Amino acid sequence: MRIVAFVLLSALLFPVPVAATTSNTWLAQRLSHSVSTRDAMASVRAFDAAARAGGGNRAPGSPGFQMSREHLEGVLERAGYRVTTQSVPYREFTVDTESLITSAGARVRVLMAQYAPSTRVEGSIARVTASGCAPADYPPGTAIAVAPSGACTTAAKTIAASEAGVRALLVYDPSPVADSVIRRQATGAVLPVAFVSRRDGESLSGSGVLELSGRSSDATTVNVFAETAGGRADHVVMAGAHLDSGEDGPGINDNATSVSALVETAVRLAPHQHRVENRVRFAFWGAEELINVGSTHYVATRTPEELAAIRLYLNWELIASPNFVRFVVDGDDSDHPDVGAPAGPPGSGVVEAVLTRGYRVQGLPFRTADLGDIRSDQEPFARAGVPVGGAFGGVRGIKTADEAAVFGGVAGQPYDPCYHQPCDDLSNVHVRALGEAMRAMAWAVGRFAVDDDLDG
Repeated sequence: MRIVAFVLLSALLFPVPVAATTSNTWLAQRLSHSVSTRDAMASVRAFDAAARAGGGNRAPGSPGFQMSREHLEGVLERAGYRVTTQSVPYREFTVDTESLITSAGARVRVLMAQYAPSTRVEGSIARVTASGCAPADYPPGTAIAVAPSGACTTAAKTIAASEAGVRALLVYDPSPVADSVIRRQATGAVLPVAFVSRRDGESLSGSGVLELSGRSSDATTVNVFAETAGGRADHVVMAGAHLDSGEDGPGINDNATSVSALVETAVRLAPHQHRVENRVRFAFWGAEELINVGSTHYVATRTPEELAAIRLYLNWELIASPNFVRFVVDGDDSDHPDVGAPAGPPGSGVVEAVLTRGYRVQGLPFRTADLGDIRSDQEPFARAGVPVGGAFGGVRGIKTADEAAVFGGVAGQPYDPCYHQPCDDLSNVHVRALGEAMRAMAWAVGRFAVDDDLDG
């Protein structure tokens, strides 16, 4: 009776149409039914503890990253995988000073842009009159200009500001979260750059002293891999998520949730790893927050034969955003050619269909998102011609009223208000969303481990 009851309960929780119960979905069904949200959350808590013990983040080169790596490798090895690593060189940027004191004596929180020039500027502060993309946008005599993000790149704004005689640039996001400040890169900037909150960006005036000091150095981090013992070596299915956080927060939704779900999927796959048709390679990337450094290095160091063996790459990001939407990357733009959204390499449309199936078998709604909406580790694979796909819970975009009606949450607010903030900790995780995304993830991994046909 217990077995019958369990089967009936499973059928209610995870309805699978009869037509879908075919030989190529047996592992997809087993994995999606067996992954445990509780076990995944144990890893999420371990990564949160690593960030707290490691100085508040899990950035490359930090104690928090090293502790995260040790936890990850330990779980995979105990599951029966042989764990390997790849050294990844990168340019580390260390901030020594980031300070703004106004003439009124107020201290304003500023975050120096990575890889931007250092400076000490004293003088007038003025907001731009438009986007900051043209020299005419900057008031004459401005020493420190304040501009909103968007319309053009930060580097382009610095060029325009420099032509107007500005000596340093402050940038803010016109976000509903008035006090958040997000550090970004400013490669190509010709002026010193720092980021401030919207509240400060819209209120700064008068004069002040801005000090920004940073330095670059050569450093090394790692990519971590585990793959099945069975499966064809010339038919590799890759599934990945980045292990590192940004330097200004613990990175728990971004991206400990995805890593934890992928680890749990790997653990549940381990007992079946000799039965898979295709080799499954789990990848946990280093230095993604420095613009896909780990995955780009991996793709660049593959031989043509190794690259040709990779049948597809699956990527997950921020799967438990507190104001989530279930987004699946649109691998084929043929359904909206008027939009002109980028399409993935041939075969990406089939990858998308399998990923969406992972939600459909749970009876859950989802939305598709353009390939460029989530800039992450699928990008170097797509550039190399590997079919790609992925899913995420939403980043800094604003939830619409329609999305709130379908998925719950709050319209008019970001999907993840703590993105790259100190508050991206355990309190920033939507546990139910994590479990649902993980079951869809397990479905896709199991399906492609058995059948990687991408012909449609």
